[in-house]
Amino acid sequence: MRRRPSICDACARLRQRANPQAVSSIERYVPYCEAFPREVPEEIVFGGFDHRRPYPGDGGIRFEPRAGGESALAAYEREGRPPAGG
Repeated sequence: MRRRPSICDACARLRQRANPQAVSSIERYVPYCEAFPREVPEEIVFGGFDHRRPYPGDGGIRFEPRAGGESALAAYEREGRPPAGG
């Protein structure tokens, strides 16, 4: 089963570091960025939250499109966001 697309997939700020405590392949890397230097909240990276909007603790740093990330952003727009009201 693949994870649903995340807005992070198209973000210029996204970085990843190895997670030595990983027990599954989805935990192999810890996503982080300027807004969340320890770890991007699961609600954003896995839950579909649109980080073009404010999120608690982001310090005003939000999604920034990465060069060449148009298809990743389109996939997020199409499949990644939770249903309205959900």
